[in-house]
Amino acid sequence: MATLTAARDRLKNVYFGWWVLASTFILGAMSGGVFGNSNAIFFGPVKADLGLTSAQTSLIFSLSRAQGSLAGPVVGWVVDRFGARPMVIAGGLAASLGFILLSGVHNYWVYLLIFIGVVSTGRSAGLGQSLLSAVNQWFIRRRSLAMSICITGFTSGGAVLLPLITLGVNTIGWRAVMLYSGIFMAVITLPLALLIRPSPESMGLEPDGGNSPEEAGGQPRSATPVVSYDFSVREALRTRTFWTLLIGAFLRTSLWGGISVHAVQILIWRGLDPQTAGFVFSLMFLLAVPMRLGFGALGQRLPVQPLLFFGEALAGASMACLLFPPGWLPVILFVGLLAVEQGSSTLQWVALGDYFGRTSFGTLMGIMSTCFNIGMLVAPLYAGWIFDRTSSYDLVLLTFLPMYGASAVLCLLLRRPVAPRNVPGRGA
Repeated sequence: MATLTAARDRLKNVYFGWWVLASTFILGAMSGGVFGNSNAIFFGPVKADLGLTSAQTSLIFSLSRAQGSLAGPVVGWVVDRFGARPMVIAGGLAASLGFILLSGVHNYWVYLLIFIGVVSTGRSAGLGQSLLSAVNQWFIRRRSLAMSICITGFTSGGAVLLPLITLGVNTIGWRAVMLYSGIFMAVITLPLALLIRPSPESMGLEPDGGNSPEEAGGQPRSATPVVSYDFSVREALRTRTFWTLLIGAFLRTSLWGGISVHAVQILIWRGLDPQTAGFVFSLMFLLAVPMRLGFGALGQRLPVQPLLFFGEALAGASMACLLFPPGWLPVILFVGLLAVEQGSSTLQWVALGDYFGRTSFGTLMGIMSTCFNIGMLVAPLYAGWIFDRTSSYDLVLLTFLPMYGASAVLCLLLRRPVAPRNVPGRGA
């Protein structure tokens, strides 16, 4: 009994930000596994069932990402103003309902409408940037680690759930998998969302838990100093740093959008059967889990610029691997190098929070997501269009390789912005 009492007391003393982080991690894992990274698994079965071309099927998944370009800034403003919880609840339930509806759809245009208007709108509003914005409010000194853990949730969902989704699609069919997935997501969204609170200040707490022993004593000094000034949206948009970060991340995210939608089809093109291709794709997410945690820890001690450069350079190398003759070695290198890139990509949001602070993070993230989603519309469509005409992904890989190189160079050009001077009521 005494042991239970002691355990309960320890739980009461845990900084509430860690409970927020745990909730966003689980929601991110479910979102990434069920709604996001599963697109590549559903691609082939949906294409065959509805009698579509690769370009038509690409349009479903690319438009679903692009619709966030309209909602991103609005979602960010709402989260900055009212907190993440309302968005998480509404968005999560909407996406779940959409999957349930899709399980009974047999018409291409109806499928397209529901996937974009219900599933993707719900996911982008409640189970994407809202989760990261919530975490950014609760951590400053531990931001790199906390954000990496949150984003690792999306990857973990791919690692854990994609093998199950692959198995389900190849046994009971994609429709049944969507139905059961939608029901499951609807059940878990509400209780997890209730753990999310607007900010530590709203509960009478301080970011990172206040003056913990680690902060007072020997916590390692971050190589990326914590901002002492929260930029407004207008101030951030006037800095070169914001646009350098945006363009570099735009290239990376657009290319990942094309790869993630077509990854299973690319592996099938390389000679793997559909089920094996699905399992290999999920392996990439499994490998990315320790990568993201590792880069998050490194981001506490090293500058983010070389870490981001390293990841983007390896992503370019992964494209080159699949231009070699067929075999398992190029496939393994492709998966492994992309896993490293996915690990480093976490730091783009860490950089945004470190450079510009907490006050406008959601809105700035929404603006960046607007640009990202436009790129994520074009890249999958381009890949599908090229494959329909050439029956090959060679030209797609040759196009993506130098674009990853350009993204890597932009990462090295990032510099901390200088806070505006003489702003009444705000520290410099």
